[in-house]
Amino acid sequence: MKRIVFSIILIIALLGFSATTWSGNEMPHTEPAMEFRTGWNLEPSGMLSVGYDLNHNGRSDFFTVRIVLDKYITTESIETVARYHPNHPVFRVGYGADGFYYITARYPLFYAVDVNEDGAWDVLYKDVLEDGVNGNEELYDRPSGGFGALPVS
Repeated sequence: MKRIVFSIILIIALLGFSATTWSGNEMPHTEPAMEFRTGWNLEPSGMLSVGYDLNHNGRSDFFTVRIVLDKYITTESIETVARYHPNHPVFRVGYGADGFYYITARYPLFYAVDVNEDGAWDVLYKDVLEDGVNGNEELYDRPSGGFGALPVS
């Protein structure tokens, strides 16, 4: 019990009390705004992760992980490609005039927390219904093994 309480207090101290961070030990109530995005990466699993800086210190502490639905190269702009895929996030890598585009699922399948911002995800939640952050996320794993489970309310 002491370990869970300590983990919760540590997370609150690390993340601060802004509206886009956890309130106590809960997940954010919505997916973070793009202005908090620190970058994105195609993972070895083929899924696309997006890092966010919720405590505004320049390091990623929260991640969303989406399934990649489609990918292709085109000379069209990201705005044009986004119109072809409404309600799906579009990510672009530039190759001169061409762009390599990744079209992802509307909502993430996983949400990851890097409590100590060391680059290793500490807690991983799965959104079984892929319906966005709404409280039905389930603890999936503790990949780093260093932190206890954080309850989702």
